[in-house]
Amino acid sequence: MSLLTDELLPPADIPEFSSYMRSHIRGAELHLYNESAELRKCSPEQMLYHNYIQAGSPHGPALYAVKGEHWNGICPAFLDFINNFKLKREYMGYAECGYGIQRHRSFLRHLIINEHQLQQQNTTHRLDIDVGCLAMTTRMAMYDLAKVAYKYSREHFPNHTPVAVVPTPAWDYRGIFKELGYKIVYLPIRPENSWQPNIVEWSAIINEIKQDPQQHIALAVSNPQHNPTGMQWPIEVTEYLLELCASEKSYLLIDDAYYNVHDPRIPITNTLKAILNLFNKNNGINHLTQSGMFNRWVATRPFGKQFSCNTMGVAAITTSPILLRQLARESWINRYHCNTHNAEIMCSWLAQPESADWTVETGLMYTRQKERVKEKLVNQMGWPKTSVCIGPSTSYMLFEVPQIYQNTTSGIDKFRDDLFYATGTMICASLFNQAAPAPFVRLHLGSHPDIIDEILRRWQMAGLNYHQPSQFSSDELLYSPLPKQTFRETICPDPTY
Repeated sequence: MSLLTDELLPPADIPEFSSYMRSHIRGAELHLYNESAELRKCSPEQMLYHNYIQAGSPHGPALYAVKGEHWNGICPAFLDFINNFKLKREYMGYAECGYGIQRHRSFLRHLIINEHQLQQQNTTHRLDIDVGCLAMTTRMAMYDLAKVAYKYSREHFPNHTPVAVVPTPAWDYRGIFKELGYKIVYLPIRPENSWQPNIVEWSAIINEIKQDPQQHIALAVSNPQHNPTGMQWPIEVTEYLLELCASEKSYLLIDDAYYNVHDPRIPITNTLKAILNLFNKNNGINHLTQSGMFNRWVATRPFGKQFSCNTMGVAAITTSPILLRQLARESWINRYHCNTHNAEIMCSWLAQPESADWTVETGLMYTRQKERVKEKLVNQMGWPKTSVCIGPSTSYMLFEVPQIYQNTTSGIDKFRDDLFYATGTMICASLFNQAAPAPFVRLHLGSHPDIIDEILRRWQMAGLNYHQPSQFSSDELLYSPLPKQTFRETICPDPTY
């Protein structure tokens, strides 16, 4: 006898999109839709999105592959963990220390020592590291460091302009440093050098700064698992920057954001361990420590990239105890400290074996996504192999804009805009490539393969090709809808009687 009291009926229709695509669509809508015309001006992506939906979203819902955020790629086990986590009320107030309560700092110190294999470090007490737990994104720690370095430069070199030397293409370091008064000098990374830093070229640029009596190199940036190329920098690159900072009385930022976003089959460059080895050389008695450099470096490790949860904003900040105190002081000047609850959730999650499983699985997933997109671009859309860059690290890849856009003013931004209006797919342009050494754009690959496949389908339907004869006509294509993908169409001949 059946216990069912209601009639069972099949679903009325085949869904228009997969569940992963529906989640992506909703996330993009939530974050890109903005009714304020003034606020939209702060975001090129929101401006593009507004124009697109005003035209009726002709190519289907907007698909987003811009920043390291995609709104539906969070580690599923982590989301379940969050939804079942029981917070205590003592985590809900302001934090007295901006770089974490002792419970979280102790946990992250243990994690950093384990993951960077620092257990055998023979350090003297004066060379012992400290690890902060920042719950307000690494950008805030970089801002604190930039202020410390700027004050130091102005105090010791009062007649000089502080200079920050940063790689390009790269993450938006400029956005932090320039607003504080730094002059930005870019160190190019070129496809001709397999997207690796050329220390000879960098040295020539740096020597010009050093020879200028009105400039002082106050801060340098190393990004060993490099965003956006995904390439790993040899340890020698960071060692070069460390030596530069020691000789110039500068500060060094080691941006380790993608240390655990990496193909697990390929050995990872352990930059933190390498520089600590240098500090500890000869029992800590060497030119680096004598220059005071041990108190002028910071390594940042955010966890949002690792688990696709950037809204958590939790990061490990590794440095000397003295510099961590200076960073905490700058933090107090600028903000009250919050989000201890996020830090508690993240530290508790990192203690779970499922977090390690995801780190391996997602590293493999990004590698497969990169290889699939490169295969499509090269074999079906005309891209030369050398015009597509995929590396073992990060969730990004680069590809060169079509030739027709390469001699256009602001060509990479124009290509981004035109491609969006022609396909409804949004990629990243000058945000990461402010002083472009080559006309490349960045694609974020953290979304489910369903989304990546639909992006590629739309590109092909719109005629995207490296050798396309003309630029996309955005006005025309915005009102010329692409054919939509449909699921489970049937093939059946008409009946004959």
